[in-house]
Order: sequence, then structure tokens, then C-alpha cells
Amino acid sequence: MLARLSRGIATSARSPVRVRFAPSPTGQLHVGGLRTALFNYLFMRRNGGSFILRIEDTDRSRFVPGATEKLEAALKWAGIVPTEGPDSGPYGPYRQSERLDLYTMWAERLVKQGLAYRDFRPPTAETDARTSALLKEAYLPPSEDEAQELIARGERHVVRLKMDPRRTYKFDDLVYGHMEITDSAGMDDPIILKSDGWPTYHLASVVDDSAMKITHVLRGEEWLPSMPKHLALYEALGVAPPQFAHLPLLINPDGTKLSKRSGDVTVEEYRTKGFEPEALVNLVALTGYNYKDSEHESDVRSMDQLAEAFDIARISHSRATLPMAKLPFLNRHHLADKMADPDTRAEIIERLRAALDAAGMPVASDEQLLGAAQLAQQRTDTLEAIPLSAPYLFVEPDWRSAEAAKFIKNVPRETLTAVLTETHQWLGENWSSDIAHGLHELLVRLGDQVQGGRVAAQKSLRYALTASRAGPPVGDIVQFLGKERSMQRIHSVLNS
Repeated sequence: MLARLSRGIATSARSPVRVRFAPSPTGQLHVGGLRTALFNYLFMRRNGGSFILRIEDTDRSRFVPGATEKLEAALKWAGIVPTEGPDSGPYGPYRQSERLDLYTMWAERLVKQGLAYRDFRPPTAETDARTSALLKEAYLPPSEDEAQELIARGERHVVRLKMDPRRTYKFDDLVYGHMEITDSAGMDDPIILKSDGWPTYHLASVVDDSAMKITHVLRGEEWLPSMPKHLALYEALGVAPPQFAHLPLLINPDGTKLSKRSGDVTVEEYRTKGFEPEALVNLVALTGYNYKDSEHESDVRSMDQLAEAFDIARISHSRATLPMAKLPFLNRHHLADKMADPDTRAEIIERLRAALDAAGMPVASDEQLLGAAQLAQQRTDTLEAIPLSAPYLFVEPDWRSAEAAKFIKNVPRETLTAVLTETHQWLGENWSSDIAHGLHELLVRLGDQVQGGRVAAQKSLRYALTASRAGPPVGDIVQFLGKERSMQRIHSVLNS
């Protein structure tokens, strides 16, 4: 039988690639789920084929109304677009709650074939592994005629798949290689149809993967222990299994399962904080995967670049931690790319305009907004944070703030006055399109003449222009503000 299954796997590999992302609608999309969806999507993009979104909503105790729409919105925001899904496709419906008749049909067929049986024991009969094993040995399922009589009397039952606990299941995983798993740890025959008529994950997943002609299943490593059940189900259904690639889990730095205790874990949390979808996708794609052929290669990659280079063989066998410190770096680079692209530039301008409005700041022209974004983005984690991190680009600085006073504290008043007086006069007489270069030379010359040196000279002008310790080069700030606003700010400080 294993040889037959192996031939089936080899045959399916020559078929068009069909992968699926099958989340349960229990809340917001987790970054671990995003990674699973992304790797499926990249594999499909690299090899050609179809990416299917299937909603596995059979566990009604965990179902959250509206969660499906949130999952779809998160995938759309991330740029992961299904080929087939709840909205359209030839193998629908794509919500498992709408496919119950199919699961019931297969469960009944397996019972008739003697590959599954009805279990009328109460759930409390399974108390621990040892008791469960003893009860299994002692339990004699009723005949089908007896079962129908019990059902007619209103007796509830489950349907279980018959398993051989002594059998070793062998398969080749695309990440972990050749594997052999014996189901001795799970002595109990798995339930495939619950007493309420709803299927368990095992039956629904296998039936749907077969019906939807899935060729490759990329899913989390937590499903490895279930492989004996799933391979047994494929065998019972008489179909060849797809190829499997089990992805190592994302974990916290201390090795525990990724959770909210370690910080943001949902896609929505990163979206709300203003991170670009391209940056989060980039970060997740790098986690537990080695894209580089050389250490000198850049980590910054677009979705197209990620897809072009994707190879399952490069997925690490070890569990991985999200390198969150790298996200601001990636975000700044992807933000810069959007500013440079005429197709996305308008979106950047509108988002910054909305952020200014929310902060109660005056709205500037499109040209000024783009210039401000380009000037500030290398020192600001997100676009929406620019009004708070660099308010001086839009409104007059607060020279009386505690931050400003601390910044200028060690600069002698004589130095401040001398530098600003000279600079004010120089700007009035020497304004040009290359003002930054000439201004740098002026500050070097003034720094050699005043108390405190070049550092004090730089501080003096930065204080007048921004009242802030950090920011872009003062020459770039002057270029952005223009002659009139720059001179006005210097004049205000000189006369304060």
C-alpha cells in the first residue's frame, strides 16, 4: 500500500500546483498563520498553479462571528490574493460548514466498508490513556442493524476510524525529509464524525484536500503527530495523499510558543501601528528561511522577489523567532520604495495628510507632504509617526519645551547668537538650489570661530530650525523649509 501511495505522490507532483491556506475563524490572523499563508502563496507563485483559501469552521465552540471577514481583509492587506475561495472557485463551497453532507457521506461509506465504526459509548468513558486503551480492546461495535435501532431510539454516537496502533507510517516530508511515525501514542481510534453530526478536523481536512485536488500541503509542524491518522484516512478513502511540508513553528525568544505575552502577534496589530504590509511580509518571509547566497545580499525584498527565489529546501528545520528589531529597518526601505513609485506615491501623500489632520496640524500641499515623508522616513519607524517625531516640518518648533532647553543648555548664548546672526545674513544673500552644501561649509567656518566649536555651531542652527535633538541634516531641513521659513525661525530665536 505504501508503494501505491508513493506512486500517487510522484504522480501528483507533475500536476499543476494547488495549495491551500485553511484557517479557523477564531479571531484575528496571527503572524504564524500569515507565515503559513505566505509560504503557500510563494510556493504557488514560484511553481505556477492555484492558491485556495478554505475556511475550516467545523469547531463551532471556537467560531467567532466576523472572523472570516477579518482573515480575508488581513490577507488582502498583506498582498496574498487567493485564486479560489469563499467568493468564487470551481470546487466550492469553500466553507466547511457548508459541506457537511459531503463529510457525512464519506463517514457513512467508511462504516459500510468496515473501515470505521459507530461508537455509542458516553464521552466520560475515556478518562485516561490506559483506560481508553482497555475500553477499546473491550468494545465491540454494534452491527449496522443494531446501530440503526439505537439511532432510532435517539442514542447519540460518534464515528471512529479503525487504526492499527502497531503500524508505522512512512512518508517523505519536503522540509524534514523521510519520516516514520507509529501511532502507538494515540491508541484510541480517532473520531471522524462527532455526535452532533459535525466532522472533526481530520476527516474534513482530508476529504476537502482530496475533493479540491490539493497537490501540496504546507502547514505547521504541530500537525506532524496527526500524520498517521491522515495517511490512514487517505488510504481508507482510496486516494493518494498530497505532498506534505511541515513548517517549524514561530516561538518566543525563551523558546515558548508565540503568544501575546511576548508582544504583538496579530497582523491587525502591526497594521494599526502603521507598518507597511510589504515590510511585515518581508520580515515573516525571512523568519526560518535563508534567502541569501551571500551575506552581502540585502534582506529587503518585494513580494515578486520573494516568490522568484522561493525554495522549500531553504526552509530551516529549527523553530524560529521573529527578528522584530529588523522590522523598522525593513519598513523604512519599503516606505522609501513606495515614495519613489508613481503608482503608490499618492497613497503615501494621503496617509500622511490624514495623520496630520489627526494630530491637529495644518495640512500642506502634496509636494510638501511628499518632501516631508522623504526627509523624515529614514529616522521614523512608520509614516503615521512622522507628525509626532518631526512636527517641526509642519509647524513652528516649541523652543520653550523641556526637550529644547535640555538640548541647547550647554551652548553659550554668545555662540547661539553669533551663529544664528551669521547664518541669517548668509541665507539672505546666498540662497540657491544647492543650499545644503554651502550651509555645511558655513557651519564649519563658524564652528572654528565660536566657543564650543563645530558641535555648538551645529546645535545652534538645529535648535533654531527644529528645537529637537535628532533629525535629518540641518542643510536638508533648510532646503525643505525654504528661505523664508528658515530665516523666520532663526529671527524668532534671535529675538526671544
